[in-house]
Amino acid sequence: MPESAKTNQASHGRLPNPLLDLTIAGLETQLKAWQAYQVEGAHFIAKRLRANLELMRSLGHCTEAGHAGECQRAWLRELQGDYAEEWGRVVATTFTLCFADLAAMGLLFGSRTAKLWPRAQPGPRGEPKLHVVA
Repeated sequence: MPESAKTNQASHGRLPNPLLDLTIAGLETQLKAWQAYQVEGAHFIAKRLRANLELMRSLGHCTEAGHAGECQRAWLRELQGDYAEEWGRVVATTFTLCFADLAAMGLLFGSRTAKLWPRAQPGPRGEPKLHVVA
């Protein structure tokens, strides 16, 4: 490639296109969310499949109905705890993704100023803080 063509391309860069920028940001966010949920979901399914396998192994060693019932009750307690824990992880992942995406969207659209947004309240930047109501 001639040297003049290389410098000509490098000096121009990419043309500004707000719609394309918004689309790219949205698709990157979507990909990030899908990856986070798939990793979390695969971890949970693997954990539950291991627990199911252990239940079947322990039921194979049961000689009395009472002992089999105890194994199943322990499995159900573990199942209940795992689902509650997973629900908490999914909620935490959702909040994390939402707050990160909102911050990125703010950077994309720019910050509010008192001139353009008279009701804008200047506040601290960074991660949002959760307030616990007692």
